[in-house]
Amino acid sequence: MRISSSLIGLRALEVVLGGLFFYAGLQKVLHFHEFAEAVLAYRLLPESLVGLAVAGLPWLEIAAGLGLVAGLKRRSCLLLLTGLVAVFLVVIFVTMARGLSIDCGCGLFFQRQVGWAAVLEDAVLIIWAAGLYRWELLRYEKCGPESIVQAAP
Repeated sequence: MRISSSLIGLRALEVVLGGLFFYAGLQKVLHFHEFAEAVLAYRLLPESLVGLAVAGLPWLEIAAGLGLVAGLKRRSCLLLLTGLVAVFLVVIFVTMARGLSIDCGCGLFFQRQVGWAAVLEDAVLIIWAAGLYRWELLRYEKCGPESIVQAAP
């Protein structure tokens, strides 16, 4: 049996994407006070729901990221990550339209303000995750669940 080099490349993209979300979620858990302040700064949720968002969102990112890295339920993980980024992109646009100058609270490698850089980053993440989801879906429809390993000619 041999594994196609294009499948290895696409799988590597899934692992890197999963690792990014795992890291971002972990940073939010480790620095939950800062994340809570960021969520409050958006002024979109009632204070009674901020705790729920701060407690739940990072663990969704961690679980989906870890699942993607491990290769478990890849399509579900990709769909969840695409949805999370899409919702956050809407939140960024609403925040920009309201004229708020706040930290995005993304949890990646550096702090930055809500703005076009965050929009661009999220657009890349959506395209990345949605593209991998589409590839997974097409591969499954074409080859079935065992399509990662192909028989040697």
